[in-house]
Amino acid sequence: MDHEYTFSVCSLVRDMARYDNLLTSFAEFGFTSENSEFLVADNRVRNEFDGYNWHKRLYGECRGKYIIYCHEDIVLIDHGFDRLVEALEDLEQHDPRWLVAGVAGCAWRQDNGQSRHQILRITDKYGEDRRHGDMPGRVESLDECFIVTKRESPVFSSYDLSGFHYYGADLCSMAELAGGSAYAIDFHLRHDGNAARGPSFRQCRKAFLGKYSKIYPGRKLFCTTGEVQIPGGWYDIT
Repeated sequence: MDHEYTFSVCSLVRDMARYDNLLTSFAEFGFTSENSEFLVADNRVRNEFDGYNWHKRLYGECRGKYIIYCHEDIVLIDHGFDRLVEALEDLEQHDPRWLVAGVAGCAWRQDNGQSRHQILRITDKYGEDRRHGDMPGRVESLDECFIVTKRESPVFSSYDLSGFHYYGADLCSMAELAGGSAYAIDFHLRHDGNAARGPSFRQCRKAFLGKYSKIYPGRKLFCTTGEVQIPGGWYDIT
């Protein structure tokens, strides 16, 4: 597959001022019109897009080798274009089957599902330059603020789910079902989101559990927002 750019940077935008800050930071850290394109899922007037459909809607417009799906409220602060390319090339050597990468997630099948072990490198409301775990580290969920996929090996969120919650975990699960994997990589950025769950959180959680109870009955899944116990019988993780 031919690629016109190294990165297609896709953002879900509600606040143009925040998006302008994102663009400024990307320009400062080496993302230029020669190596990257910037695409927008525009929710400024109303929610034309949600967490599960905006990846699919923008994918067809992307011309980059890698596709970044990010929130409008991230800012690059010390890592840039060269560092991200290096991290992804290292990940390719580590596990060529990777399909999804991000900056914050929970370890894949950690401790037989007995505890939550986060793998991350991020600055956010919880602290400056937080670091946990070895990277690249395989994860079973990712924070949605910054996710990278490969254009030549696309993986999409579920078609039967909607809303703004759990689509990072869903994307990782879809990658796993496709025979691939998801990873947290060492790419430091700042996320200015407030991690608000909102009134739709319970509804999204119920739909997520309903779907995956048929696929992973009894599996305990860990997300950055907390533990998710999927209903059903015993889940064999061997």
